[in-house]
Amino acid sequence: MRSSLFLVAALVCGLVGAQPGELSGRVVRLEAQQDLMVKSRVAFSASLFDVSTVWQREGPHEADTPLIYRRVVTNVGNGYNPQTGVFTAPVKGLYYFTVTGVAGENGELHAGMKKGTENVMAIYQKAGTQAGASNSMVLALEPNEQISVHLWAGKTIVDQGRLSTFTGFLVFPM
Repeated sequence: MRSSLFLVAALVCGLVGAQPGELSGRVVRLEAQQDLMVKSRVAFSASLFDVSTVWQREGPHEADTPLIYRRVVTNVGNGYNPQTGVFTAPVKGLYYFTVTGVAGENGELHAGMKKGTENVMAIYQKAGTQAGASNSMVLALEPNEQISVHLWAGKTIVDQGRLSTFTGFLVFPM
């Protein structure tokens, strides 16, 4: 509602002194700015499993496996897909991501964040069971570029719904 009022106020102020031919150009620019403001509201945070008192495990698998973070806490802008575990950038911009994980019963956690098919960041833990790891990164993304987290072959990750997480947000559009 507030952004609609802003748009109306900006339109009225812009019309004062406008020549007849300038009006349509100003309206188009204001609509584009409004669209970018709406699409620039992007933030998500999800954990692997629903909240539970029981440890739940993912892995080990024979091949690298995409992780699907099922418990979505925040998904402003709907950029994160809880069916696939993939975040898709809605606008060109600078994005911040964090991945956290807890090692399972084999005592080793190896997982990586991918931009498309390119490995861009990893978390690693080899200190024993229920030991955690985390990492963060800032990435410049184009519209529709995708970010996902993959558990490496032969490794496990565990969660109680709040310890193994995938979070990201738009720092600013570019």
